[in-house]
Amino acid sequence: MDSSFSEKIYSCLVGKVIKFNQEHKSSINADQLIRVYKRGEKAAQANWQPQKTIAQWALARVNLFLKLNAEKKVCGSYKPHDMDIIKGTDRTYTQENADPFWEFSNQDFIVARTDLLLAHITDEDAQKTFYPPSVEE
Repeated sequence: MDSSFSEKIYSCLVGKVIKFNQEHKSSINADQLIRVYKRGEKAAQANWQPQKTIAQWALARVNLFLKLNAEKKVCGSYKPHDMDIIKGTDRTYTQENADPFWEFSNQDFIVARTDLLLAHITDEDAQKTFYPPSVEE
């Protein structure tokens, strides 16, 4: 386990929570983003693409979740996949399949990579698995 990588990802997610809650009526918490991030890691394994890191996939999914929670336009095929987290009915990080994730745009991956670079996470680090400090898989 790389605790410095996990701390950086956790800090990045907490920063997204704080910013989102300041800017929107609805609120989210770090546990929700951790769950979405972990699902994004699993989607990365199912939909691997060259030049895309695990963390890019995971953060692209987190960003899509934030858009959905902010009631912004998102791909229709994505909507049912993380609604359980918004509604508080999820019980696990797993999902049956990773259907919507080949529909990420290049822009989604660029924004995710920018988030990683701003969190001082290298591409090499971004291939690692995130171990949240307080949520067990």
